[in-house]
Amino acid sequence: MKKLFRPYLTAFLLGALLISTTSCGDDDDPEPIVEEENITSMTLRLEPVATDKGIDPVEATFTAGTTPALNLRSNTQYTATITFNDKIEDEIREEAEDHEIFFEVSEDLVVVQKIIPEDFDSNGRPVGLTTRMVTGNAGGTGDLKITLKHQPDLKNDESDITVGETDVAATFKVTIQ
Repeated sequence: MKKLFRPYLTAFLLGALLISTTSCGDDDDPEPIVEEENITSMTLRLEPVATDKGIDPVEATFTAGTTPALNLRSNTQYTATITFNDKIEDEIREEAEDHEIFFEVSEDLVVVQKIIPEDFDSNGRPVGLTTRMVTGNAGGTGDLKITLKHQPDLKNDESDITVGETDVAATFKVTIQ
């Protein structure tokens, strides 16, 4: 009789051990779900600061795999505004201390100034959703790269484009006329 129950007893004990080791995990604190941004397009709109020169606003939309063109007037100041496909600008403003948009462009082509007071976070750091852009002389061409970085607890006076995760990066082909 003892030999008859021995295999069942062994199987029962192994099963109980397996259940007890898998059920005692620390499931009380599950990993937080990190929602990644799914940004597939970015629109850059430039409006001339001086409206009396008859210069029209310029707008171009980046989508993955494209390099939209921006034809800008020479020696002109524009107010540049960035919007995204899924209207996340409000979320970026709410989490301004964790986000910054960086601009990479030759200063002979365009000078980007992050000076718009409404565009700063509570720590006095720029966000980059609204900037001033000043164009160079006619005939200039080149790329304007715009990168939205997510820098949770990393954004400070020394953080740059190398810090944090890239939410989206876009390149625009600029021609100064």
